[in-house]
Amino acid sequence: MTGRSGRTVRDLRRANRTAVLQRLYFDGPLSRFELGPATGLSSGSISNVVAELVADGLVEEAGSVDSDGGRPRILLRAAPGSGHMIGVDVGETRVRIELFDLTLTELARVEKPLEQRRYEVDGIVGHIRDGVAEVLAAASVGPEQLLGVGIGVPGIVEHTPGRGAVVHGQTIGWDAVPLEELLREGSLLPESVPYFIDNGAKTLGQAEMWFGGGRGAHNAVVVLFGSGVGACLVTPEVEHGRAVEWGHLTVRVRGRRCRCGALGCLEAYAGA
Repeated sequence: MTGRSGRTVRDLRRANRTAVLQRLYFDGPLSRFELGPATGLSSGSISNVVAELVADGLVEEAGSVDSDGGRPRILLRAAPGSGHMIGVDVGETRVRIELFDLTLTELARVEKPLEQRRYEVDGIVGHIRDGVAEVLAAASVGPEQLLGVGIGVPGIVEHTPGRGAVVHGQTIGWDAVPLEELLREGSLLPESVPYFIDNGAKTLGQAEMWFGGGRGAHNAVVVLFGSGVGACLVTPEVEHGRAVEWGHLTVRVRGRRCRCGALGCLEAYAGA
């Protein structure tokens, strides 16, 4: 059945499940009573959605709290073992691969050093593939249990319909590298497991907005100082934030030569 807005009953059910899971994920544990105001759903909808999520193994009880004169309220939380995620950071000196459960508890980690900051495409792809296999084996988690793999990389990422994520990284010598396509070739992960590939400063900005200093803020600038210098602008007008090539802003005319080839970049002075 389709309503006036064009949404079907299935769409509405999915949206309600998503709303409850998001609140439990970011703000839980919460009681059913607290989930109502937090999601805008009625008490009847909350009861139905929670029952479905518990039956599916996505939500579990997490103790209870005393209520004002009534029965203790049961607290609910996202079930840690109901899903797993892998995060990958392609940094200046190493590639770090970490495996998490649904509550972002780290289960396994490996680091692959980069020799003399060498960014050969085959080497990076190999490090990511090997690292994914190693953390899954270390935690005895099957590839089919993954919800996705998130990868932060230097450079600008273009999301194309045919080749997936394509990376343009002038400072590391990458010119339209089809990273997602290369990772899919010979991968142990099933096609159903998605890759989420984006600029490293942008992924850092999103993490700060979700779990760090940006929680509760509508607008923020998150700055990354390392061997390179990056920034992410987060604002409601730009979905998921925007990476800013701040490190390659010219701060001195005819200044020091930057690794990008230009003169006087901020990174040539502020980068480690």
